[in-house]
Amino acid sequence: MLELEKDREYDLCSHRIDIFDALERYIIEKAPSVSKDQIKDYRTLRKHLIAFKEYSSQPLSFHNLNLTFYNEFMDYLFYKAEKPNGTKGLLTNSAGKIIRLLKGFVNFQIVKGSIPPIDLRCFKVVEEETDAIYLSEKELAAIYELDLSDDKQLEKIRDIFITGCFTGLRYSDLSTLGPEHIDLDNGNINLKQRKVHKAVIIPMIDYVPEILRKYNYELPKIPRYLFNDRVKELGLKAKLRQKVEIVRKKGKEREKRIYEKWELIYSHTCRRSFCTNMYLSGFPAEELMRISGHKSPSAFMRYIKVDNLQAANRLKELRARLAK
Repeated sequence: MLELEKDREYDLCSHRIDIFDALERYIIEKAPSVSKDQIKDYRTLRKHLIAFKEYSSQPLSFHNLNLTFYNEFMDYLFYKAEKPNGTKGLLTNSAGKIIRLLKGFVNFQIVKGSIPPIDLRCFKVVEEETDAIYLSEKELAAIYELDLSDDKQLEKIRDIFITGCFTGLRYSDLSTLGPEHIDLDNGNINLKQRKVHKAVIIPMIDYVPEILRKYNYELPKIPRYLFNDRVKELGLKAKLRQKVEIVRKKGKEREKRIYEKWELIYSHTCRRSFCTNMYLSGFPAEELMRISGHKSPSAFMRYIKVDNLQAANRLKELRARLAK
C-alpha cells in the first residue's frame, strides 16, 4: 500500500510543481555555468511562456505539455509574441530557438526526477537557412579606410567590427578581450569562448595587430545595442548599397523584403564574414573550425555564404593549383 502511494505521489508530481517556479530555479542553477547571453535567452523563454499563459485559455503546467500546447504555442510565437522593437510575431529560427530552450528545460526536470517523463517528440525545433550577409575583404578594407576622426565613438565601433571580422570572435568575447588574452610572442589570441566555454587560439592577422596596439590590447567597451545601431553607419559611409532580397518564414507565410546591404550589418556579420572569407581564401574548413570554435561541420557551414559562381571559381582555382 505504501509503495502504491509513492507511485501515486510521483504520478501527480507534474501537477503540483509550478512550471514558472521551476524555470526560475533552473535559470538560477544554470547562471554559474553558462554565459550571460544564454541566461538572457532563458529569461526570454520565461517571458514568452508568461505572455502565452495570459493569451491562452488553457492552464500552463508540465502536465499540459502536449501536441495541443505545442501547436497553440507555435501559433502564438509566430503571430502574437512581442519582439523587443514592439512588433508582433517571431521568425522561424527565433521560434525554433524558444522550443529548443523549452525542451532543454523540461528534459532537465525529467533527468533530475522533479517530474515524470514527458514525450516531447512532437515538439519540433523549426529552422530555416538564413540569407544573412557577409562582407568581402574588399568591402572590409573600404570600411577600415574610412576617415572617422570627427566621430570617435564610430571609430571605436569600426575598430571592434574589423577585429571581429578578422578573428571570428562573437561580440561577447570581443567586449571582454583584454591583455591577458594576448600572446605577443606567437602573435595569437588565446581565450575560452564565453558562449560555449571552448578554448581557442586565434592568429592576429591583417588589421588586428595594429588595432589592438592602438587600444593597448583592450578593445573599447561599447554596449551591444549601441554597436548594432551604429555599425550600419559604417556600411552606409562605405557605400555598400547593393540590393539584397531577404526571404523569411513566419509560420506558413513567407515574407520578402529588399534591403540595401549596409542595412543588414550587425554584430554577427563579423563572425560570418571571417568564416566565409577565410574559407574562400582556401583555408581548410576542418582547421578553420578549430579557430572559430564551431562544434560541428553542419553548424559551421551555416556561416559560409558562398554563391554558385564563387563555388565554381573556387573549384577551378583548386584544380589549376593541382595541375601545376
